[in-house]
Amino acid sequence: MTNDRKKRKGAFRRLIDAIAAWENAMDYTPHHYHLERVGNLEREVLLLRNELRAIPALNNVSDRAKSASSPPAVAR
Repeated sequence: MTNDRKKRKGAFRRLIDAIAAWENAMDYTPHHYHLERVGNLEREVLLLRNELRAIPALNNVSDRAKSASSPPAVAR
């Protein structure tokens, strides 16, 4: 197709070309799927971590576990 021919494309052909370009841009590959899935899992882990930190009973248990595992203080 020569340059003159490209310049004289009709409105319908330009519309078809635009739709084809949009379809190519929206192509969803397996790589995109995995990136999206990993991102969703990371967000869910952050939400669960924040929820666990918000529960005071669990925080007290973890504090007790830390203090029990530390060596006893020596009185002088």
